[in-house]
Amino acid sequence: MSQAPRDPALQGPVAGTVRLGFLMLYALVILLGAGWASGNIHQVPPDSRAVVFRFGRVNRVQEAGLLLAWPSPIEQVRMLPAADRQIAYKVQAQATGFQSDETDFQLAPNDDVIHMQGERDLFNAAYLMTGDGNVVSLDATLFYTITAPSAYLLVEDHALPALQRIFQASAVSLTASRNLDDFLVAQPDEDVTAPGSSAISALAARREALRNDLVAAMNARLNRLRAAGEDLGIAVSRVDLVALLPPVAKAAFDGVLTAAQIADQNAAAAHTDAEHTMQDANQQRDGIISSAAAAADERIKTAMTDTAPIGALETQETPADRDTLLTHAYQDEIAAILQHAGEVTAVDPRSAQQILLPGPMP
Repeated sequence: MSQAPRDPALQGPVAGTVRLGFLMLYALVILLGAGWASGNIHQVPPDSRAVVFRFGRVNRVQEAGLLLAWPSPIEQVRMLPAADRQIAYKVQAQATGFQSDETDFQLAPNDDVIHMQGERDLFNAAYLMTGDGNVVSLDATLFYTITAPSAYLLVEDHALPALQRIFQASAVSLTASRNLDDFLVAQPDEDVTAPGSSAISALAARREALRNDLVAAMNARLNRLRAAGEDLGIAVSRVDLVALLPPVAKAAFDGVLTAAQIADQNAAAAHTDAEHTMQDANQQRDGIISSAAAAADERIKTAMTDTAPIGALETQETPADRDTLLTHAYQDEIAAILQHAGEVTAVDPRSAQQILLPGPMP
């Protein structure tokens, strides 16, 4: 069977150009199709995970590794931090943009200051009242993790504002149950800077307990939202707190701290002087005691020497010769005394004569 002859117009240069253009377009379509088909192949980093949406609904969550997904718009891929990756969020103060030198003074009730007082009220709203009647502002940085990616993506735009409100509510409740010293050193009872002081570890424990209680209070509120079907998909893992005082109160507390430090220094100096005085007094006391003991020993020895003859007489005497021994002892002693006298006048007490002796009037 013979083939039909081809049209000469289809075998010319124009036909070749059309055929080549068709082949190039076919190859381009194939390349574009291959690129579209492989457009949702991703490498998930170790610190991330991927959430795959299929037709707008969460289909699966892919951990680190190679992700194979249908091309868009069949499936879309969102990258989120891994479950163990902490995300920092700086809590914005309520009084952002307002500055005030005082927070507790009265304003005159006129139209010129109503707006000004409203700004001060907004500024004052950044301060929380403690259980002992003081006020403190908390500069906080929250660290949270994404525990439920599906729930988090549903409320992604509202998660951080809700987290800030949860922090404020938890901070109000926690601050009202604590004293000011739990947040900062405002009324020191002891020198926390002294080496080896147990107050350093005690203060660190109080600060750590405060942060842990705040984290627990925030997670409790998040759990209540989750139980109510309004899961934010996040959990708070850590809170960094910096407590601030109002400007006027800060100056007053700084004055108290300075006065306390000066008083401690004066007390330490007085204690040192007292120790020196005590040491000098102890040295003088020891010297006096030593001198008195030596003088007492010397007097005892002298008295013992002086009384030795009398003791000897006492051991020698008997009722028969007692008078004779006393007479001999008297004669020996009186002879020694008379040897030192320049002139002696003897008077016989048995004589009836009266003798006038020189001397003072009786």
